[in-house]
Amino acid sequence: MNVLILSASIGSGHTKAAQAIQLGIRNEELGIESHIVDFMARDVSTLNWLTKKFYLAALRFIPDLYDRIYKFADGRKVGVTARFLSSALMYLPFARLLKKFRPDVVICTHPFPEAAASMWKFLHAKSAEKFLLATVLTDYSLHEIWIYGEVDAYFVATETMRRELAAHCRAGQKIFSTGIPIDKKFSALEKVSDSSRTTILIMGGGLGLGSIEETLTELEKISAPLQIIVVAGQNEKLLTRLKRLREKISHPVEVLGYVTDIHKLMATSDLLITKPGALTMTEAFAAGLPLILHAPIPGPEALNAAYAVAHGAAIEVGSRKISEVVTELLNEPARLDVMRHCAKKISRPLAAQEIVRQIKTLC
Repeated sequence: MNVLILSASIGSGHTKAAQAIQLGIRNEELGIESHIVDFMARDVSTLNWLTKKFYLAALRFIPDLYDRIYKFADGRKVGVTARFLSSALMYLPFARLLKKFRPDVVICTHPFPEAAASMWKFLHAKSAEKFLLATVLTDYSLHEIWIYGEVDAYFVATETMRRELAAHCRAGQKIFSTGIPIDKKFSALEKVSDSSRTTILIMGGGLGLGSIEETLTELEKISAPLQIIVVAGQNEKLLTRLKRLREKISHPVEVLGYVTDIHKLMATSDLLITKPGALTMTEAFAAGLPLILHAPIPGPEALNAAYAVAHGAAIEVGSRKISEVVTELLNEPARLDVMRHCAKKISRPLAAQEIVRQIKTLC
């Protein structure tokens, strides 16, 4: 069996989900060949790459506009139009990839490649060239942009999402509540912490978003002994600024760029402060790491935060100061223990393996 996994380098979450699925394939069955392709890479399509650049610029400079577009596109009629435009614009790059890889299964971790693959299946419904199209939703809420009649199998984060999606899908489409795929190593490490100081991990996803400098400055207001780990991701300018800012902080601060051992950092931390990206949250759940969530990207991340808060694994900062929220938690160690338990309770660290097993049964 030949599997093509299409991700999108818009943030790191979609790529990490794709990598987790590929790892699940390799662990489950050596006879399956798999390839990951960044659908938004320039060598795949210049138009796709420019679309990504516009998307990221909108997130950074005009988030309110992005929020309005996201909500507007969630309407039934507008959603249909948005899906058609995505499909039409990205059809040709997908057709080239299909010709190159000849996959038996296409797995999409972002709606852009899903749109293009769905268009191909619609236009070639009578073709002898067939492939199973599977879509992995990488948020804790459903949006119209993900819904296509040509998808053979959906994999969603929660049972609630499965029921919501079932109401929109045609007969014959399979929907599985598996959780969001992550590397199972996040749940495998024993918790290690320094009892003399509370270790706080600060992250902002692969792009280093989420007001990281402001967060670090806020933590300077806390008198309790802390040690702080800050991850800037691929944001080199932020990394430089954080290294300068570190000199003004009285707490011990370790500043890191892009890292591949986030699971180890989570295992040594007592608290994670981050924007509510779904993959980061899912990894923290598996690690049993309490979350303080702030600076959500408008749209899906606000809903991700609501999910984590509702299940007791996180606190959302809202209009309060981060220093106030951290101090409140440090004064209530029993509450932190409850949050750890709640995080573990909703974690599904074997989601990638479950996705692979279900796909095998469908082929």
